[in-house]
Amino acid sequence: MRLFANLDAERKIAYILICLGCITISFNVAAITAVIPVISTELMLPDFQVSKIIPYYMIPYGIGALIYAPLTRRFSYRSVLLFTMGLYAISSLMCGWIYFLECFLIARVGMGIAGASAIPLGLMIIGEFFNKQIRGRLVGIFFGCSFVASVVGIFVSGILDWRWLFFIPAILGAITSLSFIILPSSILNKKHRASVNYLKAFRNLRIREVFLFICVISALFHSVRNWFGVYLSRIYHLEKFAISMIFILAALGGLVGQLIGGYLSDKKSRRFSCYVGILGLSISTMLLAGKYPIVIVAIIMTMVSMSWTIGHNGISTVLTDFPDNDRPVIASLNSSVRFVSGGIGFFISSYFVEKSFSASFLFMGILLFLLVFALKRVVPER
Repeated sequence: MRLFANLDAERKIAYILICLGCITISFNVAAITAVIPVISTELMLPDFQVSKIIPYYMIPYGIGALIYAPLTRRFSYRSVLLFTMGLYAISSLMCGWIYFLECFLIARVGMGIAGASAIPLGLMIIGEFFNKQIRGRLVGIFFGCSFVASVVGIFVSGILDWRWLFFIPAILGAITSLSFIILPSSILNKKHRASVNYLKAFRNLRIREVFLFICVISALFHSVRNWFGVYLSRIYHLEKFAISMIFILAALGGLVGQLIGGYLSDKKSRRFSCYVGILGLSISTMLLAGKYPIVIVAIIMTMVSMSWTIGHNGISTVLTDFPDNDRPVIASLNSSVRFVSGGIGFFISSYFVEKSFSASFLFMGILLFLLVFALKRVVPER
């Protein structure tokens, strides 16, 4: 509470609103993966066909992440977030009401484009209008809101009809959008001050190498993780509640991984954290090629999530080491590259996973292991 005691009312309001936006877009991201088998049953379509709702969200999200930093040089943060949260609410409501996959996919595109505003703009607002001494804790709480919302969404997916995974974000998005109208905060009426030049950033060889690495690892990770719901349903014949419980366990493993990754990045090195994360991710992915008692499967999936966040923390910390002038552009590029490459990777993997989960997971685990040999070039020792 002491952290917020020193903030004036306008900054408190701004921070609460960006956290509410983060909660809104994070609520169903992980849970959607868990309920694909349930949605496919209700729509009477194959689960591999319904799984298109994942890349139809991720790729537009990645493209949208590049739009908002330049847009806030022309319009205020309030105007942009008010519009995007309203669009996200409408798109989510459409997903909850739709009974045809084609319309569902169109609505998911709307969710992706609109939802892409919350994280980059939230980080930009923290960076521009809050003191450097408290930014780290504010960013930690900001992403903590995302984690809590995601876990709640996974739990809801296990006990309620899958359509509530869209109705609840629709309600939250509407409340958030209206709050940007009602609640006073003059800092939200301001525009982004610094220039935004993505091409200039990519002229830097080191930035290009880091983002190429992020592109590859994100494509491989999402080609594994986003199939977990279908995998558990097809291979282990689990119902939605059991799948949701395993997803919650994996999410908790991801939280622990963030803490471990942060410690290793600071106390050892960014490269060491990446080594630990990628090795763990590759080994646990290859282990999924076998068939085990369900408890072992849950442990392996938790290892996948934990290893991903350890490595994710390491490479994300590398991004914070770039100069201040590059950081806003890098933040937008980070979201864009991760989601576009993840969506494309997931889409491509569907052709292989449909034939064999085991062979696909083994192959992707081997590719993840090969990334270890690129770390020395991409990530500095100190």
